[in-house]
Amino acid sequence: MTDDRSTGSGGAVRAYPPTMNRSQPQLATSYAPGAMFTWEGGKGACIAVPIDGPTIDFSARQTRLDQILESLEEACQNWLARGTAIIRNAPIYEVQLLDTCFYNPVRNSVEIARDRFDFMRPERMGYLPGPLVYRCDTCEKIKEYISTAHQVADPLPRSCTSENGRHHESRWRQLDVVYVHWSGSIEGLSPYRYTADRAGEVRKIPRCQCGSEEFRLIKQGNQFSRWRFRCSGCRAEREVYQTDPFSLALLKPRMDQQIPHEWSEINMIPVSYRASPVFYVQSSRFIVYNDQDVVALMKPGRRGDLISKVASLHGFGGADPTDQEIRDQLDQHGHSQLWPPYQVMRDQQVAAQSSGNDALAAVFGDSARMMRDGWLQSGFVVRTAQASPALVTQINGRVDFARRYDPVRSTIEHDALRRERIDPATASADLRQAHADLCAEHGDRDLEDGYERRVAEDLGRAGILDARLIRNLDMVEFSFGFTRVSATPETVQKDRHMPVRLMGFPPLPNHKRPIYVIEQQNEAIYVRLEPEVVAEFLHRNGVLPSPPAAPRTLGSVLIETYSDFGPFLRDFGVRDEASRVRTRDIASMTYLLLHTMAHHVMHGVARYSGLDLGSMSEAIYPADLAFLVHRRGMTEDLGNISSMWRDHNGAFLRYLVARRELRCGSGTLCDHRGGACPACVMIPETSCIAGNQLLSRAALVGGRAPLWDINQTRLQGYFEVVRDLRNAGAIGGG
Repeated sequence: MTDDRSTGSGGAVRAYPPTMNRSQPQLATSYAPGAMFTWEGGKGACIAVPIDGPTIDFSARQTRLDQILESLEEACQNWLARGTAIIRNAPIYEVQLLDTCFYNPVRNSVEIARDRFDFMRPERMGYLPGPLVYRCDTCEKIKEYISTAHQVADPLPRSCTSENGRHHESRWRQLDVVYVHWSGSIEGLSPYRYTADRAGEVRKIPRCQCGSEEFRLIKQGNQFSRWRFRCSGCRAEREVYQTDPFSLALLKPRMDQQIPHEWSEINMIPVSYRASPVFYVQSSRFIVYNDQDVVALMKPGRRGDLISKVASLHGFGGADPTDQEIRDQLDQHGHSQLWPPYQVMRDQQVAAQSSGNDALAAVFGDSARMMRDGWLQSGFVVRTAQASPALVTQINGRVDFARRYDPVRSTIEHDALRRERIDPATASADLRQAHADLCAEHGDRDLEDGYERRVAEDLGRAGILDARLIRNLDMVEFSFGFTRVSATPETVQKDRHMPVRLMGFPPLPNHKRPIYVIEQQNEAIYVRLEPEVVAEFLHRNGVLPSPPAAPRTLGSVLIETYSDFGPFLRDFGVRDEASRVRTRDIASMTYLLLHTMAHHVMHGVARYSGLDLGSMSEAIYPADLAFLVHRRGMTEDLGNISSMWRDHNGAFLRYLVARRELRCGSGTLCDHRGGACPACVMIPETSCIAGNQLLSRAALVGGRAPLWDINQTRLQGYFEVVRDLRNAGAIGGG
């Protein structure tokens, strides 16, 4: 924690602004541009400012850049949607919610233009003194500067004159109170106020009505409402308040037109930046998928390809591919070496048929078909799928689906995850097998066999089909802006709901806005549940009459019947019976199950690995009955998850199915809230992708239905279903 405030030897002129050294996560968040902070010891307050630096070259990683821009656009759209839904008498304008770098007022839409931003690693950050308002502790005189250059040109005087005319040595101190507004503005505690003239131009009047420019700040107690500025000329007093220049220019003309805005929307509030936060950085994160189709297939022009892709992934019926299509697909997936043996079999089949030897032709034909079926099963080759009308309708209408919960998007992402991080042996480790770095019994064949039997049995008791450790999951976390007063799109000031403006970071010298990107590889646990058990879970809870016939997957029905969750899961956040508008269905029950299980796994990892719950997050793939639990910290990955599995896998697996671990001390209070409270399966909201909605212990162990569900019949828990099916011999023991 050092900074570069020294001028160097020989009085050399330092680069301006000066820079500080902090860790990359700190510079991208706590010390991002616009943040106010004090140096060690509390002396001297400053504001972080952006400085030039090398930009990240994404030319060879276009998919990564596309994901950043897509995530940024989603964040802005969600912010706008939530802000415009605020209920109050006066209207809310889009420019009150989004900075101009995120919003085009001409087109009235979110617009993220690539050329407006520079993508940078948070390696260095500049700072400037601020606020530039000083008060003499002896005579209470106020001295304000408009810039650091102004302060250099006109330094603070060494002596002052008190109101009784006596001279004394000055004791200047930075005021630790600032004016702040939810529009993003922040000002020093100035006695000079902004006004709007008849033409609507906003400017600050740097003097009293008597013509004097000198004021004193009289503090009468600790309450700001009792502070007063006193003019040294006419001794008139004025309250400590300021008008926000942005809101004044926007709302004052509308007030003159009798639109019911109030001055409480325009006036800034005094805040001690030492006691209350005045800066909330806004950031986003995502898992990196190298397959360009993850982004490209979501575009309107690729809708037909998207339909075919989803249909092929979820077993919608179709014709077998021709030999030429098989060859093309093998080449596309990097398996061209498999084609020559197949071609030999096909040529021998044709030759045998030509010679009239039908028996030999059948032998070669069967061999070629077995090779083709193996490729179909492994995914090297796919059938030309024929989508159902319901699937076509869903994909054509998914433009309004909340991106985060869209099962079509997540199934495409899951397919990329499988190909890039699950299937390659070097990218992940099957936890059912004994690996040298994950199994303490490794090296002794008998102990390894015992480990594999025990893990298979424990995973079977939990209804888990596939469990893998991903060693290096590519993650990107980026910060792109900030807010004042509140971290959410809405704040309440004087009993009035106000829209909070999402601001881009201040511009660089080249007039572009910086976006600070941290790229890292973290460990993760991948879990996929047993499809037969999930189907029975859905059947017993009244949402699935019967499983789809093979080769259709359960995910195909989920996608066909999905009803949009909405970006903020409002339908699932009800707190009373009268607010219920949603009944359980395949999508909501599957997400409820996977999401609850993911949180349960995170609690287990936290218990046995030493990781904090806030340092983990999740990804849910509902159509594929899978989820991912991963580290989200941007500090160095020390292998906590892999060491946890190596040293405590038995205790961890017992934890997953122990009913006592899913009990809650809050009792009926937790049940009334829907089966989840801070004492059981919740995690910090900043880590949860669904804001701790769609959670219930009952999804695992049975119990009362969530409060949002119109159908209030008791839930059958997933672990109950697993136990019953195992006792009946319907599923194996792992």
